[in-house]
Amino acid sequence: MKKFYLSALFALISLTTFAQEALITGYVDSPCSGADGRVVEIYVNGTIDFTGWNLVRQANGGGYTSNIDISNFGTITDDFAYITNDQIIFETEFGTQTNLIENGSITSNGDDAFQLIDDNATVIDRFGEDGVDGSNTAWEHTDSYYLRNSGEAANAGNFDANNWTFGALDALDNEGTCNGGTPLNQLVALGSFTPSQPLQEVNFDEAYVSVNEDAGSITLTVEISDVPASDATVDVSILTAESTAIANQHYTYAGETLTFTSTGSTSQTITITIPNNTDAEPDTLLALELTNVTNAELGEDVVSVVYILDDELNAPTAAENLGITFGASYAIEGNNPGSEIVAHDANTERLFVMNSGNASVEILDFSNPLAISSISTIDLSAYGASGTSVAYHNNVVAATAVPSDKTLNGTVVFMDTDGVVLSTVNVGALPDMITFSPDGTKLLVANEGEPNSDYSVDPEGTISVIDLTGGVANLTQANVTSLNFNAFDTQEVQLKADGVRIFGPNASVSEDLEPEYITVASDSETAWVTLQENNAIAVIDLVNLQITDIWSLGYKDHSLAENALDTSNEQDFIFMANWPIYGMYMPDAIASYTVNGNTYYVTANEGDAREYDTFEEEVDVEDLILDASVFPNQSFLEIEENLGKLTFTNTLGDIDNDGEFEELYAFGGRSFSIYDASTGTQVYDSGSDFERIIEEDPVYNAIFNATDDENELKNRSDNKGPEPEAVIVQEIDGAYYAFIALERVGGFMVYDITNPNAPVFDGYYNNRSVTPGEDDIENLGDLAPESLVYVAPEDNAEGKGLIVVANEVSATISVYTLENNVLSTDNFQMNKNSFVIYPNPANSARVFFNEPTDYTLFDIQGRQLQNATQATYINVSTLTSGTYLVRNAKGQVQKLVIN
Repeated sequence: MKKFYLSALFALISLTTFAQEALITGYVDSPCSGADGRVVEIYVNGTIDFTGWNLVRQANGGGYTSNIDISNFGTITDDFAYITNDQIIFETEFGTQTNLIENGSITSNGDDAFQLIDDNATVIDRFGEDGVDGSNTAWEHTDSYYLRNSGEAANAGNFDANNWTFGALDALDNEGTCNGGTPLNQLVALGSFTPSQPLQEVNFDEAYVSVNEDAGSITLTVEISDVPASDATVDVSILTAESTAIANQHYTYAGETLTFTSTGSTSQTITITIPNNTDAEPDTLLALELTNVTNAELGEDVVSVVYILDDELNAPTAAENLGITFGASYAIEGNNPGSEIVAHDANTERLFVMNSGNASVEILDFSNPLAISSISTIDLSAYGASGTSVAYHNNVVAATAVPSDKTLNGTVVFMDTDGVVLSTVNVGALPDMITFSPDGTKLLVANEGEPNSDYSVDPEGTISVIDLTGGVANLTQANVTSLNFNAFDTQEVQLKADGVRIFGPNASVSEDLEPEYITVASDSETAWVTLQENNAIAVIDLVNLQITDIWSLGYKDHSLAENALDTSNEQDFIFMANWPIYGMYMPDAIASYTVNGNTYYVTANEGDAREYDTFEEEVDVEDLILDASVFPNQSFLEIEENLGKLTFTNTLGDIDNDGEFEELYAFGGRSFSIYDASTGTQVYDSGSDFERIIEEDPVYNAIFNATDDENELKNRSDNKGPEPEAVIVQEIDGAYYAFIALERVGGFMVYDITNPNAPVFDGYYNNRSVTPGEDDIENLGDLAPESLVYVAPEDNAEGKGLIVVANEVSATISVYTLENNVLSTDNFQMNKNSFVIYPNPANSARVFFNEPTDYTLFDIQGRQLQNATQATYINVSTLTSGTYLVRNAKGQVQKLVIN
């Protein structure tokens, strides 16, 4: 979790190399008879295995002919080694040596050079100039010696005589024990070489720390690697340009100079005061740097960042008006199961689920919503290799099928509620989502038109509109109208200027636009389509069947307080902060509603990058060259605890096309947004709510920004965070609510959006394990919600509003009950002709039905009290006086009065 600055890294490499070297440190031209006792001295600084090494002599400037294998030295650590031509004479003059090789090739006449060569045939060190006879040179040593100056390093073949000390020529004549003269060890200081001692390193002991604002202070430790030979000092300075914390507002500290004495401690602390202010603001950071070191050197951790966590800016408080409670979860069975899109039919009390794992539609019995069971599986493999979407309306089920080559046209399959195929039609490439118009006259299909893996084929994105007025069973291809974007091909420059992303390799506007999801106005006359990768919305006139507008969604400014986000998966704490970056909303799902005569659409701002074999836009900040005038602190941003792991697009931000980026754009908005449907103007965005809500959730903060198949804290912070995936809008008891599913961490957010300019958070609900490190999908609960549907109280046996969620990764259907949205008298259509209860009012312990039936008994507030199957009577002996409601298996309802 430490950042290596380049200079520090190079210094580390240098030190590592220096600490493992062998070098020639001396030579003695023996005065004894026959020059026996000549010796070359080698010093090992560190540890060297000499296997395969050689010492080679170049005689009189000629070729290197005398090759001495010194493998027998074996491994030597921090010691001297010697090669002599006479071991007895050498040890008589200089004493017994441990590392000693005798070889007759040590016969330098005072003008010869030596090379030390490693096992890779690399010249490690050289004495003497290459190809030069040493006679009459500065390095001649006839009847004398030379010693390397202490502190000098191996030269890799670049000899410099100034790095050596030479005895006078003929200085050893008539000397030595063999001549009765002064012993050579008193004239030549073999074994005296000492390597340069590296300076002690100074470092912060931690590259980053976090502190809560109410902690009062934070203490950092600065360490020196060992006690210095003389007093060492280092300055602790504030990196103002990198810091977002403001002096005397978020911290109090002006920097200081630390002194490490030769007799003192190897660590010192600095204390930074953290004021507990009352400002509600994002988290901030304070960057500190070690500079101006004396009698030491800076190590690799010269920067430490203090992440200051604010305690006033909190998540909105949940209103919990709907009283949502988890009810049950049902697992899709079969080979490679999936659960992507779910649709509901109140008439047959069935769910229809697109099983993306094996191209089929699962038909489920929903007559008991908290005990779902399977009815049948409808195989779609005859129509395509995979399925993407399913929808229901008025006893008709529609599903999409995609061929194995997704660039070819797909198919829509129409079925009855038993799965019997009624008709099929072809639509565009990669039909990704389908929806019926509210009046049931049309089925709309978003054909995404994704390119193939090498981008050699890029189909046009289209919208298919299927006319159903003649009946589903009578459909032909003539009932399909394909709406394309050809009219916008000539508007590419203006669209880009407006902020629409058109960026695929060699793609026209028509090819580049990728319809993702559709919502239709309540009057069935207008539709809005998300163009996810393009960060835009298309507007469709369903009366005249034409695409009228393409609106950019703009970009989210994460430098604003309300748009703080957590950007790194490397920290072990949540850091909700501002950064100089933008977010591309890039919504997946979209829903619409009309309130007070105005229509709005709501988007789930997931984000999605294009990643293909020959084109990939997703990069890290270190992959980009940032304009230094805008980002003077790129290396600081690249720290993995900051923006170093967050993914950006390389298709936006180079404003002046000079190869340097002036702006950074990340994927997704981590939010939901509301737009005026008549203008495309954003009227609301949830900002940082989703992350803050989960951060402060007493249960789910343990898996904040976790991915959809593993409980690891923050492992999606560096890539789109919670990823809002699906959204529906539902009117409940006169108010409008948005339900937004989060693909990664799971569950869904609920907001009252009756006032589209000021939504109210109602609650967050999830059914997922929070056991740290858990990655067994079977133990994790409901994972990766892809779609939601609302089921009204009058349309299910529970008599409560239900939220049904299709979870893709876990292949489950989860059901949540709305405890505050239960059956009321207005929900019922009274029918007294075929459903009879007697006596009514009741005057005994039992009341009877005119025929056996399944029934559910509710009080007048709509709360369920009893239910039974094929009953002939109701035991009312435990009921208090009042009015009750009874519903039979046909959905018919009668009032029951207890006197």
